[in-house]
This record gives sequence, structure tokens and C-alpha cells, in this order.
Amino acid sequence: MATINQYFSIGSCSAARWLSEDAFVYLSTKSGVNQIWEKNLCTGEERQRTFFEERVWSLHTHQGTVYFSMDQGGNEQEQIYVIHGEEAVNLTHNNAARYQFGGVKPDGQTVVFACNARNPKNFDLCQLNAKTGEQEILLENTDSYNTPAALSPNGRYLLYNKLKAQSDNCLWILDTENKTAKNIDSNPGYAQYTSPAWKHDSSGFYFLTDKDSEFKYLAYYDVESGCMTKIYEEEWDLEDVALSFDDKYLAVKINRDGYSVMEIYNTHTQSFENAPSMPKGVMAYYGISWAPSSHRLLVTLSSGKRPSDIWMLDLDHEKVERMTFTDLQGIDSDDLVEPILCHYQSFDGLTVPYWLYKGKGDAGKGSVAVEIHGGPEAQERPMFSPMIQYLVNEGLTVVAPNVRGSTGYGKNYHHLDDVEKRLDSVHDAACLAEHLVKEGLAEKDRIAVMGGSYGGYMTLSCITRYPDLWAAGVDTVGMSNLETFLENTADYRRSHRESEYGSLEHHRQILHDVSPIHKVDQITAALMVVHGANDPRVPVGEAEQIVQSLRSRNVPVEYLLYTDEGHGIAKRKNQLDCYPKVAAFLKKHLKVE
Repeated sequence: MATINQYFSIGSCSAARWLSEDAFVYLSTKSGVNQIWEKNLCTGEERQRTFFEERVWSLHTHQGTVYFSMDQGGNEQEQIYVIHGEEAVNLTHNNAARYQFGGVKPDGQTVVFACNARNPKNFDLCQLNAKTGEQEILLENTDSYNTPAALSPNGRYLLYNKLKAQSDNCLWILDTENKTAKNIDSNPGYAQYTSPAWKHDSSGFYFLTDKDSEFKYLAYYDVESGCMTKIYEEEWDLEDVALSFDDKYLAVKINRDGYSVMEIYNTHTQSFENAPSMPKGVMAYYGISWAPSSHRLLVTLSSGKRPSDIWMLDLDHEKVERMTFTDLQGIDSDDLVEPILCHYQSFDGLTVPYWLYKGKGDAGKGSVAVEIHGGPEAQERPMFSPMIQYLVNEGLTVVAPNVRGSTGYGKNYHHLDDVEKRLDSVHDAACLAEHLVKEGLAEKDRIAVMGGSYGGYMTLSCITRYPDLWAAGVDTVGMSNLETFLENTADYRRSHRESEYGSLEHHRQILHDVSPIHKVDQITAALMVVHGANDPRVPVGEAEQIVQSLRSRNVPVEYLLYTDEGHGIAKRKNQLDCYPKVAAFLKKHLKVE
């Protein structure tokens, strides 16, 4: 039988970007942490381009040059780098600030970005000369969290998001020449504006929005007139778009019930093409890349039993090809499991979806781990997880729900847990545990709950609010106290997180009442807590509070702290220490032989 180390050594390939017509670069964890690799399509050769011990955060290309960002020890203080030959050069050199890449102007030297160097609370829009290092603020920001979205091909206009809330992010356009900015929508309302894709003459761009709609749809903005036009919508979220080099084809990625579907929209005929289909799975959020001068498209694809790899859709030759081949480390692909989409009724009649990974054999029959995603404005989808696959192969059943507050099911659904409704999502998880017992999938005393970030908060909330339902819990980088979380999270994150949880100024009592730390005396389940010391999102104090509170009561709790990690366990050396312990903990308390 395969070991857990084999599962966590599988790795991933992602975030491909064309370097030329004959080569692309991508991120791979082959070395143990995300680094940049290059593939030559003529020779098939693959070679590693960066050799850091820290993860490469994001990857970009411009006119054959590679740019990337990288943090230190998971602190998310990204710095922007450029690769010259075999050398990676740091362009920003300020670890006290976070830099977010926005694009490169046509001169190939002027890099546009956002950073909070002037004020940690706010991100200004800036540019620098890659040769001289000279920096200039294009627009000072005083009231929101600005993130660069897309630089126009002529270098004049920078689109950026004013992130008022996780799902309320107006799209603004900055004229970098006269340094003026305006909202593309004079009457935006509460809506998302995402994934802009410029036409190559910089006259306008396609984008996605859910303004006046339950789901995100495709629209177009004309720069000269300032007019927006709706182009296409359906009863699922459109989640990403990209435009081919000649503006002929628009790749439209659609989230249909958790699976990704790629549709190709012909802008000339204003209709969808009959294009080859990608394998069934989930295409990653971080982008689609068209070739510089052909109709070839790179995407990152994963599924429950398929690790993340790069795939190519070649429209001109009507074919789909897999471009990278992640090593399964000796594990038989037949031993990997694709989940089944199921549903249950919650306490108020709401239908809640969940993914069911059925355990193999009888060793763990009746033992179930309920894995709750982070966010909370995110979605559990059928993507490869080494932990889930290992647990299933050991006999456990894993259930991954999309409790209320999740995205992918419409605007109304993902606001059902806001502020004073926070505990309704915890009630959803409790109803799921009862459903699993009723359906014969779980035994009453053999159900665990686990999750990371907001999923960690949900874990702690479940075992404090409904202690009789859970035998064990694993909280990874979760919040134990929403008041201290909001007080101590990174300054620039606070305001848009308050829109979800409630504000320190107006909702302190609610934040207090829904925080697990105040009900630790109710915990009867075995608990493991995992955290990274450098976490800027959920500071490590959230873990220390819950651990200290339990230990002061002589309640056993296992605590794993990693000094070189941030919001999650990203380095393979730490994963190979952490997750075998997590798996052993779950098997012990769920009575798996």
C-alpha cells in the first residue's frame, strides 16, 4: 500500500505562460516548493529556471522576458523579480512592503505594480524603471485595497480593482499618462468586476461581472464611449476570460456545478465555436494563456484523481494535448478516486451540495472526515488533494461540502452567512454530520471535521457548538477569535474582511458571540492545531489562544507550529512532517486499523 509520503511527493504543475511560439514557462513543485520551469515545444526539453527555497508566488511574461514575485517564509510580502539570462534580479528590494505585479509597458523596461510601501494599510499604483530602479507613484490610494488587474497593450491604461469586499470589487481605469482614474461603472452597486481582457488596439476590454445578476456574465467596455455591453450569460458563474493575439477568439471558462468548461467565443461571428473539449476537471483560477501568434491555449487542469498539469487546446489543429506529466510517485492511478456530487437538506430546508470521496475497503468503514473549505467566499471543487486521496485509500470516507456562504451557486447563496448569520453555516455542517449517519455513510462516534483558514474557524465552531457530533477536529491556520483576528490581520486586509464577518466598530458583540474561543469549555473532541508562524492573514495568535486555553484546562491538544510557513503549509519538507501526523491523528480517533 502507498505511503502518505508518496502522496505528498506527487507535486503539481500550474500557471503556464507563453515565452515564445516554441516555449512556455510554468510553476512546478518538483523541487519541493513552487519554482519556475521552462518547456521547449520543439525538443520537449524541460529545465528549471529558478532555484530558491522559498515559493514563487506568481509568474508573468512580457516579450520573452520572465517576471515573477516571491515572498519569504510565507509572509506574503511579495517582491518583484525579473530573470536576466540565468540570474533572477530583485527589482523592489523592500521586504517591509508587498508588491503586486501589474504589467510591463511596451518599452520593456517600465514595470507597473501596486504596493503598500508608503502606508501599510493602502496599496498605491506605481511604476519603476527595471534598468535604473527609479520608482514613481502614479496614484496614491487612501480608502481601499487596490489590486492591479490588467495593463492595456499600449501601456496607457491600468485596470485595477478597488476591493471593498471579497465579492464587491469595482473595476477602475487609470490613465498612466495624465494620472487620472475613474470607475468603469458610474452606478456599480454591490457587484464583482473581474478578469479583464484587453483588445490589442487598447480600444476596450472584455470582463466578467455579476451586476444585477445572480451569476457572473461576460461584458465588454469601450474606452472611448465609456459604455458597457452585456454579451453572454448563463445560470452558472463565468470565471475567467482571455483573448487571442488577433482578437478573434475569446476563451471563456465556466463553472458548471463545480466542474470547469472551456468555451471558445468567436468575436467575428459573435457565436461559440465547436471546439475540442478538455478532460473533465477544474481549470485553475490563475489564468489562461494564448500563444503570441497562434490559436493555442494553455490552461492548468486538475480533477479528483488527476494532479495539476498543463494542458493545451490547439484550435487551428482541433486537438487537446497534455503538456506536463506530474509523476504519481509509484501510485496506481486506479487507486485514486473521483468524487461524487451529492446533496442534503439543512435545518431550514436549504439544499447544500457536497462531494463524496468513498473510502476503499472495510478498514475505515463508518469513519468519515468532513473537510470544509476556506474563504469563506470560495468553493469546494473536485480537485486533486493528496490528503483526501491518502485517507480514502486508507479506508476513510471524505466529505467536502459547500455550506452556505460558498461561491459558485449564485450571489444570494454566498451571502447567506454574512455577519449575524455566521452560525447558520456551522449549523449546515452539523446537519451534514446527521445526514451522513442517517444515510449509513458514517457511524455516530466516528466523524471528524477539518479545514484550513475559514475552514479552521468552521472546525473550531463545529466542535464547540455541536460537541456531540464530532470525534476529532483538525484546525489548520484557522481563526479562534474573530475580534483578535480582525485586530491583528494585515492592515490592508481588515476592511474587506469586515464586510464578511462584521466590523470591529459596529459588530463587536456579534464577533464575540460567534467566536469559538468563548466556548472552549464545550470541547470534547480530540483536537489538532496546525499553524505557520509568519501567517499575515490569520496571525499565529489565533492558534496560541485556543491551544493555551485548552492546556490551561488540562484538555489534551496537539499543536504543530512551523516557523518558516505562513497561511498554510507550502513547503514539501514541512508537509512531509505535518500531514503524516494529521493522518495518524485522524486514523487514531476515527478508529481506523
